[in-house]
Amino acid sequence: MKIKYFYFIALTIATTITYAEQNVATSFNTRSISRNAARDLAGWINYINKDSSENTVYGAISVTPEYNQTFQPNTITRTLFGDNLIGKNCAQHLKVSGSQTENRGPQDLLADYFYLASDFESNVYFKPIIDNTILDFGFYLGLDAWRKGLYFWIHAPFAHTRWDININEYIINSGINNAPAGYYTPNELDSNLLLDSFTNFVNGISVQNTQNIAFEELKFAKMSSERLIKSRMAEIRTGIGWNFLIADNYHAGINGQLAAPTGLRPDAEFLFEPLVGNGHFWELGIGLNAQYIFWRNEDETARCSFYTDINITHLFRTRQARSFDLTKAGTLSRYMLTTEMTSPAVNLQGANGDIPLAQFNDTFVPLANITTLDVEVSITIQADIVVMFNATKNNWSFDFGYNYWGRSADNITLRDNESFEEKVFALKGDAHVFGFLPNSTNSVALSATQDKATIHQGKNLPALGSTDPIIINNAAKNPSIDFPQPAQTTTPAENLLYIQNGTNIANNFINTSVPPIFITRNDLNFKGAETGGSSSKLFTHISYTWNDKVEWQPYLGLGGEIEWGHHTKQNCTPCDNHIAQCSTSQWGIWVKTGVTFN
Repeated sequence: MKIKYFYFIALTIATTITYAEQNVATSFNTRSISRNAARDLAGWINYINKDSSENTVYGAISVTPEYNQTFQPNTITRTLFGDNLIGKNCAQHLKVSGSQTENRGPQDLLADYFYLASDFESNVYFKPIIDNTILDFGFYLGLDAWRKGLYFWIHAPFAHTRWDININEYIINSGINNAPAGYYTPNELDSNLLLDSFTNFVNGISVQNTQNIAFEELKFAKMSSERLIKSRMAEIRTGIGWNFLIADNYHAGINGQLAAPTGLRPDAEFLFEPLVGNGHFWELGIGLNAQYIFWRNEDETARCSFYTDINITHLFRTRQARSFDLTKAGTLSRYMLTTEMTSPAVNLQGANGDIPLAQFNDTFVPLANITTLDVEVSITIQADIVVMFNATKNNWSFDFGYNYWGRSADNITLRDNESFEEKVFALKGDAHVFGFLPNSTNSVALSATQDKATIHQGKNLPALGSTDPIIINNAAKNPSIDFPQPAQTTTPAENLLYIQNGTNIANNFINTSVPPIFITRNDLNFKGAETGGSSSKLFTHISYTWNDKVEWQPYLGLGGEIEWGHHTKQNCTPCDNHIAQCSTSQWGIWVKTGVTFN
């Protein structure tokens, strides 16, 4: 009856913490290499939870080298980029195109944000892969000499991990358009001074500062062209438990578990950053386990059994760095471009005489640089559940089983000592940031902002792009910025124009935002940055024990696993309020060796 109850708990947890996905992951924190009950138990169940005499101390020691590697990279790509991708399966990619490219698609990322020419075009493909070389140390000690059924265990895996987002960009048009005067800089900016690929931008390469304008490089959420490598001990997991029911053919027990973080803490420098461990959480929880031997032969040299192991933990609040998108601007908006503003505005007003709160301060900043913050993260529940069949004959043992892993969504809050600088940064969109005095090249910084811009488009030029000079010239006047008013100087009041050396006529006037709209803390999409995860795994193991009726008996085994991450389909309907699933599909193979003692 108790074994059936354990199975019911397993099914309930597996059902309640499986999620569908909608949002993209701004941090890819998947299953820890230390949270693997399948590898821990495979080849071990004949050495643990024994029905021993009250004066006995018994146990097992294991050393398990394993290699595992992810497959189905398309699911990771979709978790990272979501509906911004074009195409399906291996053909899915990001399209990058400038504002003056014809027939832009609704999913195209605006190249202007990445310091690229306005006629630039490329397709960007990804093939994310994670592989781990693991050395897991395990120890189990039966403490029947102290109390019947009492036991202790510890696992400490070390991992060498390699993460590669495998970014490959195919440039369709490198772009020849110079940036017009006022778009980035007071004077025209030659296309040769702009970047030549999206890959350069997401690797932290920037335009050299010119004309007293600073072009800040992307510092967070980068997409490395190189494989990223880390080596570290993951969590040290330990537990102490008691088998409250134990006999020759069955047992049932409960244990308390603790995981001490020794792995890596996310710092958000890279979108696909290498992690060893669970993200530096302390964990506390309980475990339930049961075994039933349902068949033995007459001379007791062979037996078959079922084994169940259920592990439930809570991941306590820890400090991490996370990058955030803006709620209104949508996913991937962290790669948009912002203007740094300064107050008060100098020599600038709207046509009605109102002076804006601030104006452009000669610095462009990628949004991720200001929306990457130190936060507190906790995870309510994590489950690692194994149901396994074992067959043993003489010295040989064979295991085959199923493993479910899942965790609930992150709970993210801004740290008390972390502040977000408000009334300083605003979305640039495709706005021009300088106006010009009539019949002159002298410029004045504007207060133009585009709060409704997205990663796909600004508001001045059509979403489909345009090469029509009339449309382009009209867009340079900032017709669709926030709260547009014709811009003027204050002393004396002169109209500002969208072109250098222009005549002072209404058709040449340029707008500024009065007031400009700043990015605030409330704009950050904390909810959208939450991630969950779940997976199903099949595993098997075969081992041989040298049973020579001595106190120390060595064993050697070979095992393998194949795991499928749970994801919703690309065209899930509805997808509202679904979180991104940081689940990987992977295969692994291990050798497990050690000794058991009585």
